[in-house]
Amino acid sequence: MKSILILLACISFTLLAGTAHSQSLEQLLAPEIGTLDSAKGPAVLQPLANSFERIALAHPKSWHANYYAAYTYTLLAFAAPKDQIDALGDRAQEYLDLAMAIRPNDTENHILAAYLLSARINANPMVRGASMGRESKTHLTAALEQEPDNPRALFVRGMGIYHTPAVFGGGKKKAKPFLDRALEAFDAIDSDAPLAPRWGRRETAQLLAEYK
Repeated sequence: MKSILILLACISFTLLAGTAHSQSLEQLLAPEIGTLDSAKGPAVLQPLANSFERIALAHPKSWHANYYAAYTYTLLAFAAPKDQIDALGDRAQEYLDLAMAIRPNDTENHILAAYLLSARINANPMVRGASMGRESKTHLTAALEQEPDNPRALFVRGMGIYHTPAVFGGGKKKAKPFLDRALEAFDAIDSDAPLAPRWGRRETAQLLAEYK
């Protein structure tokens, strides 16, 4: 009887420890994710990237930790001088690959891959625009097939069209329907999941404001 009680106590402790571990991970990530909503510039983004990296290293099986490390490095790549974009893009890709390995079919992976390619294009638009643009569109097509109303997929698609010269099939006018749909989809989201990706609304609104 005593051995059974000890066994039950061990099982209970293991379950409680697992729950505490999960809660501690959420507690680590949620404040940093909240900061991303208004984060601008390397001075704010680099410490966030470092923080997500530390969390990802401590929790290598966490999709969220690796995803947000990749996303933050993608933002840094967008903000960087051209000669620094690839190094930051490589860091982003490293964590995105880990996120993809954890959740191979996640729509958000495709969207972030397309967004990262958009940042890489900025290093040399004339050389990279066509090939990386096609690769980005492939990721977004897969994302929109899985989730046609995903606001981030619509935003990244619209952003790509927005910055593509009209002579190559882009321009503000062709981008606007995607951006309008993205903003509507952002406004329709009814979720309080603290770790769920929610980026893109601010950028969508900015592009639409420029359109006017």
